Amino acid sequence: MTTHRAPVPSLSAGERRLEGAIAHYLARVLRLRAGDTFVAFDPATGFEADATTVSAEGAAILVRCSALRPGSRAHSPAAIMWIQGLAKGDKCDAIVRDATELGVTRIVVAVTRRSIVKLDRARRETRQARWARVAQEAARQCGRSDAPIIDPPSPWADALSLAHNAGARFCLWEQATVPLAPGLFEALAKRSSLAFACGPEGGLEQGEAALAESQGWSLVSLGALALRTETVAAAVLGAVRVWSAMFERAL
Repeated sequence: MTTHRAPVPSLSAGERRLEGAIAHYLARVLRLRAGDTFVAFDPATGFEADATTVSAEGAAILVRCSALRPGSRAHSPAAIMWIQGLAKGDKCDAIVRDATELGVTRIVVAVTRRSIVKLDRARRETRQARWARVAQEAARQCGRSDAPIIDPPSPWADALSLAHNAGARFCLWEQATVPLAPGLFEALAKRSSLAFACGPEGGLEQGEAALAESQGWSLVSLGALALRTETVAAAVLGAVRVWSAMFERAL
């Protein structure tokens, strides 16, 4: 029997009235009725609770939550930040979804010189809210109880500076000659916190790569094949997940 999961912000034990998108999801999409159960999780804290539907009241739904417990987190060896050059269309949606499923704990979309999309303040806020919803939905689907932090879109230089505390930082650049694998393998063996940066369509300009290198980022390559920007996150984070599991078994 499938256990339904739903994100509930500010989750707490006891009865509460849910409205808006979450109420629509529970009552209209899942068609929960009085007495039906699901697992509620708080994307911000990672806690979860067993929840029971008490009643549906039009556009709202009343639920009762049990005591909170730690939920299933990303199971990453350490914090992982992904900095993604702003891409056009819905590519960033796909990147946020993949990164969430593969254990990233923080995502920053960076505006670079080759970013085609231009965002004013209103559009930045709208995109950030949309990506946060995508992350919460991806967390629900994959069984995570903690969704990654989604920062507002930032200039490339500002985004790089957000990762200054990461134990290992890798900037993925098509002109780099140093392979990612050896440095990443070493960082995972040390259980270091990780940060990755990737450009948009067309990649990074040389000055942007040089800026990253001047701030301590390693310029690294994924090999001879040219990957689309929306493919890079899945390729890199998939390797992180596979190798992390190997080190976990060795402990």
